Amino acid sequence: MLEQAKQNMKHDLDVIDGEVRIALSSDLGRNVITPWLDAFMDSYPLVSLRSSISDSNIDFYRDSVDMALRYGSPTDANVYGFKICNAPRLLCATPEYLEANGTPKHPHDLPLHNGLLYQLHDVVHNVWRFSDDNTEHKIKMSSNRAANDGDLVRRWCVAGKGLAVKSCLDMSADLLSGSLVSVMPEFKPTPTELWLICPSRQSITPTVRLLRDSFREQTSQILRQLVEKGIVDESVLS
Repeated sequence: MLEQAKQNMKHDLDVIDGEVRIALSSDLGRNVITPWLDAFMDSYPLVSLRSSISDSNIDFYRDSVDMALRYGSPTDANVYGFKICNAPRLLCATPEYLEANGTPKHPHDLPLHNGLLYQLHDVVHNVWRFSDDNTEHKIKMSSNRAANDGDLVRRWCVAGKGLAVKSCLDMSADLLSGSLVSVMPEFKPTPTELWLICPSRQSITPTVRLLRDSFREQTSQILRQLVEKGIVDESVLS
């Protein structure tokens, strides 16, 4: 009761302190979110950080985390979630890979290419789905590489080892620099969203709300840059 009273006082005063225990997916966590968390802690020196980086499903109690930044809206009615942004997936490759292997024009061309695949719980996700207006295309990919780590899939793609379907946030720096290009943009992979998820209402502290707002602001900046470059369309900002 005393601890809850202290928390209530902090909520009233909007005190930004304590330990942030956050679960992050591998690629987004390492390459996008960690620098943002470093800047957040520089601004709020009373905050400490415990970061859990993995692409595995999170169990809040087993993994001892207070929040998770994850792709996809929460399916558990017992958790509390805040949508951060839309995060369309893109089919990506290096210009060098496309020059050497040709640029696919239609999903039916994809089996002739090397897919860089994601693996979760020993299941290799080798069927890619694309939509064109009201038509869905399901394509089984050939591949010589699969990993249970999204960051490794991105690194293979940047190294020119094949094609990958990834969130535009994961690939944003490479897309904006021209290291990667979006392939067949008129055929859209299954879209997703980025959510900040908490296990209970009591876990939504002023620090959590401030991080939520920070994530929303900074992902919006990335998406606007991608829109300005013509990599994604403006509807992503809605």
